[in-house]
This record gives sequence, C-alpha cells and structure tokens, in this order.
Amino acid sequence: MMILKIKFYKKVLWAFTFFCTIFGLQVLAHGPVHESIIRVTKEIEANPDSADLYIQRGQFYQVDDNFDEAFADYTKARELAPHMQIIDLQFAKLFAKNNYANSALIYVNQYLANQPKNLNGLMSRAAIYTQLGQDSLAVLDFEEGIAQAKNPIPEYYLDISKAVLAADSTNFEPAIKWLQKGEEAIGFNIVLRSHAIDLEVLQGDYDQAITYVDEILEKMKRKEKWLLKKAEIYETADRPKEAYATYNEALQSIKQLPRHTRGTRTVTEFQAQATLKIIELEKYK
Repeated sequence: MMILKIKFYKKVLWAFTFFCTIFGLQVLAHGPVHESIIRVTKEIEANPDSADLYIQRGQFYQVDDNFDEAFADYTKARELAPHMQIIDLQFAKLFAKNNYANSALIYVNQYLANQPKNLNGLMSRAAIYTQLGQDSLAVLDFEEGIAQAKNPIPEYYLDISKAVLAADSTNFEPAIKWLQKGEEAIGFNIVLRSHAIDLEVLQGDYDQAITYVDEILEKMKRKEKWLLKKAEIYETADRPKEAYATYNEALQSIKQLPRHTRGTRTVTEFQAQATLKIIELEKYK
C-alpha cells in the first residue's frame, strides 16, 4: 500500500513539473531576479571560466539577499581573474549591504587605491563611512564624488546633506546649501525641496519653510498635500490663525477634485485630517 502511495505522489509531482515546464513556469524560481539567476547559471555552465558571468550572477544573488551565494560567486570570479579590480567593489557593496561595514571598508579602500577618482567607489565608501558613524569622512567622499559626477542625481545631494548634519547637528545651513546646489545642478526637485523644508522647520526658520512650500504649490496641479504641509508648519510656528485658514484652503482644494480621486484612501485621509484640524482650530478663525 505504501509503495502504491509513493508511486502516486511521484506521478503527481512529475505531472506538476511537466505542467510548469510546458507553461514556462519555474518550480523553485519566483520573479525576475530568480529567472535571471537561472539564465546566468546556464551561461556559466557553457562558459565556466568567465569571471564576468560569476560577477553578474553574484549581483543577482546580492539583490536577492543571498549573501552566501553572492560571496561564493565573487570569490570564484577572483580566482578566475585575480587582477579584476571591480571585484573589490562588489565585495564592498555586498558586505555593506549586510552591515559588515568594517569588511566593506577594507575592500572599497583596495578598489579606490587603484581607482581614486571613481564615482561609484567614492559614493560607496561615503555610504560605508556613514554606516560606521564617520560622517565627516563621508562628507569628503560625497563632495569628491559629486565633483566627479557628469550627471549627478538627487540622492547624491540628499546623502551629503544628511551626512553634514550627522557630523554636526548644528550644521543646518551647510546641509541646506547642499540641497540648493543639487537643484542648481539638476533643476527643481521635489525630494530635495522637501528635505530643505524639513531642515528649515527643524532650525526654526518657518518663513523660509513656507516660502519653499509656496514655490512647490506654484508648480503643482494637485495642491492638497502641500497645503496640509503648509498648515502644519504654521501650527509648529504657533500661528494658529494662519494654520486654520490653510487647513480650510486644503479642504476646499480636496472638494474640487474629481469624485474618483476624492474617494482614494490617501485623499480621504487628507480630508479627515483637515476637517479635524479645522474643528480643533475653529476658535482662531
């Protein structure tokens, strides 16, 4: 009886596997990363001496949070191509992602010893210094990296701004200046401007924060989120009358939205927030 059951389950398993194969499904693989791992594994089987392929698969394993497999692939790549410098950077990124910052620093330093002006290396080491709490050193690498960047991205300026403030919690002005430099380099950016608003509020320059919000409002078709932000700043600044008026403005903005937009969860929450604040601040109208 037991043998019959085993044979039955084997047939079921075979049928399931066959079904998955026919319809292009992977039994053990889920999503594009796993599919990429399978694809590169097949390429490695055909080209077992390719360090590039091991690096490529290691990167996919790294994205998939599989430290051991990524480490093994980078190690194999190092055996195949001991002088390939990019492997040091891959090791650094792998260790940093898994919070082994000291090991990551050793590898990134080896990489930068040969590529001292490399943007990827400088930004990676800056992030590792941040992990280690060495924010002043991170600032130096972020600054050098930005100087090397032909096409800088907002994250560079956001990261250096955060590092400047982490190095000295009173460094609001230089932190904000880096956000401004970011917008000078790449144009108006909502992420950089939002962080600048938060820093202005933290240092108590509410008028400048309001000015920044007003500049955003001029550019946005949808205004309810930023009107709520403006009202919150007025509250923080202990200006309840202006907060009340701005919450009212936000509510009117929401009422003008199309019905299907008003019915979304986010807008419904905005509406509830504005309504409750108007009730709370009604004595200041």
